[in-house]
Amino acid sequence: MKSMKLNVITKIMLLMLIPTIVWSEEAIDFNTDFLDGEGTENIDFSKFSHANYVPPGDYSLDLEVNNTKIIAEQPVIFFNPNYDKKVSLACITPEIYPLLGLKEEWENKIQWLKDGQCLDIRSIPEMSFQGDLAKNTLKIKIPQAYMEYQDASWDPPTRWDDGILGAFLDYNATGRLVKEQKGNGKGTQTGITATGTMGANIGPWRFRADWQSQNGELNKRSQSWAWNQLYAYRAIRSLSARLTLGEQYLSSTLFDSFRYLGVSLETDESMFPPRLQGYAPEIAGVAKTNATVIVKQDGRIIYQTEVSPGPFRIQDVNSFGGGTMDVTIQEQDGSVTSYKVETSKLGTLTRPGQLIYQFVLGKPTKDEHNTQGPEFSLGSLSWGATNNTTIYGGLLASSEYQNVAIGFGRDFAPFGVLSGNINISRAQMGNIDNNRTLSGNSYNITYSKQFDEINSQITFAGYRFSERNYMSMPQFIDRRYNGDTIDSGKELYTIIFGTALPDYNTNLYLNYSHQTYWNRPSSNQYNMTVSNYFDIGKMKNVSLSLTAYRTKSRETTDDGVYVNLNIPLENNDSSISYSGSYSRGTHSNNVNYFSRIDNRQSYNISAGTWDKDKLTTSGMYTYEGDATQLNASGTYIQDEQSALSMQIKGGMTITPEGGALHRNNSVSGGSRILIDTNGIEGVPIHNSVTPVRTNKYGKAVITSVMDYNRNNLKIDLDKLPDNAEAVQSTQYATLTEGAIGYRKFNVIEGQKILATITLADNSYPPFGASVTNKSNKEVGIVSDKGFVYLAGINPLESLDVLWGDDTRCHIQLPEKIDGTMANVMLLPCK
Repeated sequence: MKSMKLNVITKIMLLMLIPTIVWSEEAIDFNTDFLDGEGTENIDFSKFSHANYVPPGDYSLDLEVNNTKIIAEQPVIFFNPNYDKKVSLACITPEIYPLLGLKEEWENKIQWLKDGQCLDIRSIPEMSFQGDLAKNTLKIKIPQAYMEYQDASWDPPTRWDDGILGAFLDYNATGRLVKEQKGNGKGTQTGITATGTMGANIGPWRFRADWQSQNGELNKRSQSWAWNQLYAYRAIRSLSARLTLGEQYLSSTLFDSFRYLGVSLETDESMFPPRLQGYAPEIAGVAKTNATVIVKQDGRIIYQTEVSPGPFRIQDVNSFGGGTMDVTIQEQDGSVTSYKVETSKLGTLTRPGQLIYQFVLGKPTKDEHNTQGPEFSLGSLSWGATNNTTIYGGLLASSEYQNVAIGFGRDFAPFGVLSGNINISRAQMGNIDNNRTLSGNSYNITYSKQFDEINSQITFAGYRFSERNYMSMPQFIDRRYNGDTIDSGKELYTIIFGTALPDYNTNLYLNYSHQTYWNRPSSNQYNMTVSNYFDIGKMKNVSLSLTAYRTKSRETTDDGVYVNLNIPLENNDSSISYSGSYSRGTHSNNVNYFSRIDNRQSYNISAGTWDKDKLTTSGMYTYEGDATQLNASGTYIQDEQSALSMQIKGGMTITPEGGALHRNNSVSGGSRILIDTNGIEGVPIHNSVTPVRTNKYGKAVITSVMDYNRNNLKIDLDKLPDNAEAVQSTQYATLTEGAIGYRKFNVIEGQKILATITLADNSYPPFGASVTNKSNKEVGIVSDKGFVYLAGINPLESLDVLWGDDTRCHIQLPEKIDGTMANVMLLPCK
């Protein structure tokens, strides 16, 4: 059978035909008056002559189910079934069937044709499909009641892709150089901090090794390389769960996080349809200069980023299991601010009748991957008892330590969501504490509420009280096995609140936490911002914000106020702003200019005063390339110091289908998609704001990928290289966590010409005849009197012209081709 691949050229020609088609119940008649009278009988309308009829043969079509595209460029065979030779059916193969998204029960009901090769759609009531060649699409209609749940961006598990075999290295490195001009520290100091993940994928299994490195005087002269954790995991689709083996951090809403070696099986809520999927911690602070923010847990760097001067909010700390985070702000002036973020847990409501579970077996670990402490087991469940009530609990048990938790969550609509739980710990302290057994309770209450009437939201509010002898598992290990004096928490208050006043174009944001201890002074941290938007004459969307903050810990207290006035310029591609920072012992004032060079590059420069009377200048440049992301900044303070900083972030992915260097827009070690454009360089692929261009081998890697959600990949047709033509411009991918997806776009390379094709008897091929290259890819379709637009052709190339029942002739292109399309070439077809 003839393979038919319809490209953009074909679609244009078909659209030219549509206004001349007269539809009837059984057939279509064509008005040929618009054509030249000569040769109108020599026109091949066979593939357009029946309504909804597609001639039997092999096609490459996009698949669309209930108006949602599920896959692009899928080989599809059309055939005449034995029960009715007048109809043409698409062959839904056993490989295509899972993509339809039917409920599991239909697997035992459906029937097959052609010895089990093609689905008999008569076995699924009211199912239908239509081959739309003009749109290169097979449109399938299935009653919604037969389908698994799905929405615009989420696919059922049958459409999830585990990806291909491959390996990668992701990195995030920051280098700093500080030159002090006075004092005991006069001289130059440097420091490099790097984190990343190495990994390999085999089938559904993901093998990962997280690493970090620090060295240099700015890192206390440490020279270290550490493998933070080594582990493997995979998705268990039938259970909506993730199975993990090896070293990992406990992630629980009931128990504090610690690292262990073992195995876990737990519900993965990201496999569920989009909805609230749990609480993520938020970190707020204020940077006085261009600064590096580092977030650690148990000494492990879990987040690192560069921030500009002013308030910042970090809301995407993904590698977090609950408990305490250590936050460090490394300023370019050499100063360092450190504080802890204590987080309570938000009980997540569970759908009625649904069970969310977590089971763990393992042994705690310490540095260098050595185990420490007793073997333990953990089990926790969350059950949706009613429409608005969830009951949850868990047990963490070992021979020396036990912790049992029980709690509830309830939606008191319209008054908000309230949850609470109690943890009871029992710890046998051994010789470190005269063989005493210490028992204690911890009580936790959380609340969240959206106030629609006043455009306000309490994102998170929590209170936690712990008795003196209450200990979490990591506290128990530190005290019994390491002899450490632990911080024994007493009370923790946390609130995150936001409100909008649309009548006044004003927003208010508050992040506050207060922690008291049984054995040391309390600590607290707050960040409050008020912002207002207004117009001044022709200047639109001017913003004024005021931020007050405090960070108080055992070591330091930092109070301050930050004010910012921002005036957008030139369609928001640039702006000018004023900022003032006032804190204990330090005042600064700066005027800043920001400009976006293009969708990949931006920069800002500033000048002002520091510490009342010292001049200062600074600048930052950001570049989002195809192979890496770059962030470079510098600061000069009169008579004090000068500093430079550079952050590079990216990765390298290798598979049997090829590989590429790439930037990294997502979690280190996360999912990615290898793009293949038939070896054609410079093809821009969109899946985010900034497109990724293929390298000289026609490969690119996209990392801005959402797991278990449909990712739309598109070629930017407006920015294609001049010699390239995209036969196919859209692909879709729904990947399991950590997958390396692979999508190949049908892109052809070569010149574009206008030509007239003549046969040996000086007549012309039929209207609608297809022109293909040696790879059987369509490069043009014949119009009236042999006229054709050809794309993706090269000198001395051989082409075939096909029509009717596989009738064909051959064209041999000349050595020189005029690619300007200024003239119409004459091409004999023999």
